[in-house]
Amino acid sequence: MTNNTMNASMNKDPFPAETPVGMCYVPFQQWETPYAENVALERGTMFPSLDLPFYGREVDSNGRK
Repeated sequence: MTNNTMNASMNKDPFPAETPVGMCYVPFQQWETPYAENVALERGTMFPSLDLPFYGREVDSNGRK
């Protein structure tokens, strides 16, 4: 990958220019400085924007809450 290609992919807008109404989209992930290795292993992700809280409930081995 050339530097120009890398720079172009890192500077994409999150959504395409013409985004129709009523369609589902997954925005492009914007580049950000990743966590240090030890923090990334602890948090389960290397990207701070993907480090989201989990508010689910614990389940037993049979899948019951």
